[in-house]
Amino acid sequence: MEQSELELLDSIGNPVFVLDLDPARWLTYIAWNNAAIERSGFSKAHVLGKTALELYPGRLGRAAYEHHKAVAESGIAASYEIALPLFAKERFVRTTLTPLRNTKGEVYRLVGSAIDLSSERQQQQAQIMAAAEVKALTAEMEQFVTMAAHDLRTPMLNVQEIAFMLRSDFEDHGDGKLELIEMLENVSIKATGLISDVLTYARAANVEVRCVEFDLGQLCSNIFTVLDPQDEHHFSSKAVRLACDDVALQIILRNLIDNAVKHSGQASANVRVCVSQISEDCLEFTVCDNGRGFHDPSIAFLGGAAFNTESGFGLLGIKRLVNARGGEIHAETPESNSGTIIRFTFPGKILGESKPGFEPAKFEPAARLEHT
Repeated sequence: MEQSELELLDSIGNPVFVLDLDPARWLTYIAWNNAAIERSGFSKAHVLGKTALELYPGRLGRAAYEHHKAVAESGIAASYEIALPLFAKERFVRTTLTPLRNTKGEVYRLVGSAIDLSSERQQQQAQIMAAAEVKALTAEMEQFVTMAAHDLRTPMLNVQEIAFMLRSDFEDHGDGKLELIEMLENVSIKATGLISDVLTYARAANVEVRCVEFDLGQLCSNIFTVLDPQDEHHFSSKAVRLACDDVALQIILRNLIDNAVKHSGQASANVRVCVSQISEDCLEFTVCDNGRGFHDPSIAFLGGAAFNTESGFGLLGIKRLVNARGGEIHAETPESNSGTIIRFTFPGKILGESKPGFEPAKFEPAARLEHT
């Protein structure tokens, strides 16, 4: 590229890169502006002349390269979101790739620009997790208040009845006893009203639910990439498009997959994510692994309620998040007695198979497409 072009890219405040479609070394980085250096921590010397396969480790490199390849082959601009482990932190980035054509109308370069969505996505996650905690605690409070109201209502009615009976047969001698009986009756009536008011308040809380269209394979790919950038474990997910709360689902799946990997007891874990439509508006997800499993799956989700900013909800927090969306979750041991199957229901719909190019395809890292 000309020096003037490189200087122009460096003057742009957002990360920008350029990929070359030279047949000898296809889809290599030939420009990486100063903003890209600042946001990624990668120097130009570290990036230029490499493909995404060589720049990023394992699964992450394959995912990025697949997006590059799809735009290069189609000649159509496209945007995609990907979770990148930059500076030891998870960053959600939306990248837009635009093809450039020569005088013959052939695509010879791709220009990429990136926008950091981390703050927006983290805020969404924090709001959803906080709302789920609020609804879960509200449900627990409602259950407690319901039991308390049931236990208190009968004695309060008995007090009212006794006060009524005393007042009906009582002969007033003007010594203030009748006023005390009436006061007792009024207090019991007001106490019963307060119990009803508290119960009504406990039922008032609600949690706003998102519903967007997205690709499950892409969402899982982002999770796999962040949890296993070195490609040490084996993951798979069903390639379908869904309409449901993507952020809440990402929180649930990430915690379950992370838990499966951390407690697998193996150097290389196998984790599989599947989904099926069990009713018109309800999905069932399964997360299967080959790890050590739970000592007692029936109580797997009864402990670990505290939210941790590094690792997430914990199993009880995930249960609360699923329940807050109207779903149920439980763990079971496969017939082989090896590993764990976690099933949970979640509101949503399957829209169909994934669109071409959404799920990263498996291919040899050394492979290059012919330049057309």
